[in-house]
Amino acid sequence: MILISYDEIRQFCVIESDDIKWDSIKVLFAELSSESTVSSNQVLIPWYSFISNLRSVNYIANQYKVQVEFTKEARELLSISLNRRNSFINSATSKVASEAEVQAKLDALGFKRTLKSYQLKNVAKLLRLHAGATFSVPGAGKTTEAIAYYLLKRTTQKLLVICPKVAFPAWEEQFMDCFEEQRFSILRLTGGRENIKKSLLLDRDVFLLTYDQFILVADLISRFLSSIEAFLFLDESHRIKGGDRSRRGQEIQLISHLPVGKLIMSGTPMPNSPSDLVPQFKFLFPEVEDVDDDSVIDKIQGIYVRTTKQELGLKDPITKIVSIPFNEPQRSLYDLARKEELRKAQSLSRYDKAYLRTLGRSYMRLLQIVSNPALLIKNNHSYPDLLREVIEYGDSSKIEYVVKRTRQLVNKGKKVLIWSGFVENVELISRKLADLGADYLHGGVEAGSEDEENTREQKVKRFHDDSKAMVLVANPAACSEGISLHTACNYAIYVDRNYNAAQYLQSKDRIHRLGLKPNTDTTYEILHTPDSIDVEIHSRLEAKVRRMADVLNDPSLHTEAEFAELDDLGFNFDDAEAFIKHLKSN
Repeated sequence: MILISYDEIRQFCVIESDDIKWDSIKVLFAELSSESTVSSNQVLIPWYSFISNLRSVNYIANQYKVQVEFTKEARELLSISLNRRNSFINSATSKVASEAEVQAKLDALGFKRTLKSYQLKNVAKLLRLHAGATFSVPGAGKTTEAIAYYLLKRTTQKLLVICPKVAFPAWEEQFMDCFEEQRFSILRLTGGRENIKKSLLLDRDVFLLTYDQFILVADLISRFLSSIEAFLFLDESHRIKGGDRSRRGQEIQLISHLPVGKLIMSGTPMPNSPSDLVPQFKFLFPEVEDVDDDSVIDKIQGIYVRTTKQELGLKDPITKIVSIPFNEPQRSLYDLARKEELRKAQSLSRYDKAYLRTLGRSYMRLLQIVSNPALLIKNNHSYPDLLREVIEYGDSSKIEYVVKRTRQLVNKGKKVLIWSGFVENVELISRKLADLGADYLHGGVEAGSEDEENTREQKVKRFHDDSKAMVLVANPAACSEGISLHTACNYAIYVDRNYNAAQYLQSKDRIHRLGLKPNTDTTYEILHTPDSIDVEIHSRLEAKVRRMADVLNDPSLHTEAEFAELDDLGFNFDDAEAFIKHLKSN
């Protein structure tokens, strides 16, 4: 006989047996998960791995003709898991409530907002499931939809939201805006492990926690979700796309069977490829078997909702690719660096993390030369003479152009948002445009209130309200989420981009979102140096966005760029192959 029990502390399934065939049987059980732990008399498997491999468990039992028994707790948990799997299987035929029914129920529960038609449609579809996804574009009201979903699903259950820190204020504000009075008490889980441990004991309705803090207190969250009934929402859920390859993805998956209801939220759920969707789907439905890169697209179709920019009535943005050729010393430096990086790449063994890390550093060095060669001063000594010659020549072509172009736009009365992935560029451009009231945002700018000097919020408010603050320079890695600039600015210039499609798309959404006045033109200028890493990055970003548009059935994601005539890293194996081809093309 095989006995299966449940380890509540570690969220593991425990398999034990005294059968004479146990040595052979335990090897097969251990193969069900890379996270299995094997000892002489038992095998420990994460519960989510166990329940997604029930057919294999049945096969092992039949193959060795052994009886399988579950302890009471494991049997109850198995029953819940099977019910959830059935809810997914039956989701396509489940009845969807009418929009009128949804709004009437919300009104009866004291929800003061009247949802838009597309929001009601989304909430109605999500209510069929205990777990679902909202992949609507930024500004479409995902947070309001999530609160409505929670209100309609809950009885007395708590809500835990894991999200970026910059999203805390949005959740707090939306809860306040959705009800006449402060109906739900909200608590930020901050201040380190001991403070979070104490906070989880407090009688609150909603808890907010960052992804980074979650990793440090995953065991506390596991015990919290095991001891009470609670919903768990992942805001910006693409942050778990690393799955088993990342600590964040591993820890999230371990607790995926504990919440009574789940929701994932992201406007860019697959920034690289369909494989990004697999960990997010497995978080929602760990009970469903055979989920991989090939099957996940079909499986996720029935459980997500999306509001597109077309549904919001937004005018398509204008994207201009502006050709910025190298100056001569910059061209020579780039060609030399490309040869050097190719030599390093040819000595690498392929297809492991070290391969990606090394090539990632290589492409960033080339990107620095294209963007602003002076960025190499701190960490490169391979070609000091040529680098000195480049710097003595003057500003890089891109820095020179963005300063000149911004002045032209400001003279026409336009506020301008400038993006660069390099902090040094962000501060340099801001200094060069200081007379236009330029300010900057990057990861070193602390969050705070609008009244505190030099906080992120104060700088954003000044850009909105001060007629003398005409320029804001920002880093997409730190500022592509959580800020809205569309009421103040409709013109953005990209000095450089990297392979991170999520950051790129979300940075665009800072000035192109719900609330724009009708017929407002939103324009993006993307500075593009021919025969450089810019060409490869543009091609890879286009491919990633096109693929996501196809999966999400949203053609508005992919808009054609216009090539203008002139007088955070998202680097994967496909990107690496394209980069190698670029190095060899020298």
